[in-house]
Amino acid sequence: MDDMTRRGFIAAGAAVAAPYILKSADKSETKNPVLGEGDHKYECIHDWGQLPANIKYGNTHSVCEDSQGHIYIHHTVYKDSPSGDAVVVFDDKGKFVRSFGPMFRGGAHGMHLSKEGRDEYLYFCDEKHGIITKRTLKGEEVWTLGYPQDSPVYQKGPGSTGPGGAAGLNYRPTNIAIAPSGDFWVGDGYGSYYMFHYSQKGNSYPKLVSTFGGPPAGQPPAGAGGGGTRGGGQGKGPGGPGGDQAKGPAPDQAKGGGGARGGGAAPVRTPGQAGVPRNVPIESMNNPHGNMIDLRDASKPVLLVADRGNQRIVRYTLDDKPIDVVAGTLQPCHFHEHKGMIVVPDLAARVSLLDKDNKIVAHLGEGLQGNPPRTTDDRSKFVPGQFVNPHGAIFDHAGNIFVVEWVEIGRVTKLRKLA
Repeated sequence: MDDMTRRGFIAAGAAVAAPYILKSADKSETKNPVLGEGDHKYECIHDWGQLPANIKYGNTHSVCEDSQGHIYIHHTVYKDSPSGDAVVVFDDKGKFVRSFGPMFRGGAHGMHLSKEGRDEYLYFCDEKHGIITKRTLKGEEVWTLGYPQDSPVYQKGPGSTGPGGAAGLNYRPTNIAIAPSGDFWVGDGYGSYYMFHYSQKGNSYPKLVSTFGGPPAGQPPAGAGGGGTRGGGQGKGPGGPGGDQAKGPAPDQAKGGGGARGGGAAPVRTPGQAGVPRNVPIESMNNPHGNMIDLRDASKPVLLVADRGNQRIVRYTLDDKPIDVVAGTLQPCHFHEHKGMIVVPDLAARVSLLDKDNKIVAHLGEGLQGNPPRTTDDRSKFVPGQFVNPHGAIFDHAGNIFVVEWVEIGRVTKLRKLA
């Protein structure tokens, strides 16, 4: 299922003078922390990549890799950054290649790379501006989709019969998953907690297939009354940057604890304990933050939804029916797969690995022991070998893991796979 995994990659791009931060990356003589054990052991290289002087990271929300081995970072842009480019591209050695995307400043969130025939495309979710958009690898627009006005539950204005009534519903999309057919799913993670299933053929404008999820019956949507956008305009909902603070019932803030350790699924205990999903209807959602099409069993493709506010991962059929719940995570954000293993960035200060049976085999970088608040402007205060708020993570073609975090000054970490 991993469109980004390829052999024989070509490093490309040119270095830019006066890097704003950081060490270049992978020098074997450096003594970086080592995370994990056994088959899941990694050298932890924080602040990876040579960021040029005119770009300052904001919250680093997502990461992906193209077929050349280039790494793309999607960030909200720091408040005083000279450049507003919200997408930064590096080669596999961490050298700057290019940047683009000032239109995503403040709202940069989800980013997914899809191989479609001979071409590769980037799909972006901008939660502040209420849009999803398909772009080339250099940022040229293919299409942009705004407020889901074709969805019955999101109808707004006089005479609306949707849950939001005349005021409508808040719409703040967070991540996207794409099937080989071209169908894709978008989670309204920071808005009203619904999922949207769209179809597309080639680069045609998408059509809405269905809407599902949402809060439990009788519970008002978290973002009701916010409005949202049509056709890509400015969103009217609350928040903007920093939308990762869960709306509605807050998940247990069980930082750095609980869940399964060192193999096996988490035991079923009292809902609300660390690593135990909330006892709510399986078809309801509380912050469907991330999603992925799981093709590990090609005969039975599955949609994974990171139902973060309910502390669980829910598996769905591709006709949008819930199957079951995967336990063991605290605040799962998103997914990526490589050779049967799935990496799950967990906002509760760790990165988890799931095997082919969806059992936790490792928690990496568990911490918050002495780390400053995520709003600090001094990255030297972050504790080496620990994560603060992992928000996005991928495997690269070689099995290394890149982790980006929801911290105000951005943080990109490479976990280099050790033999």
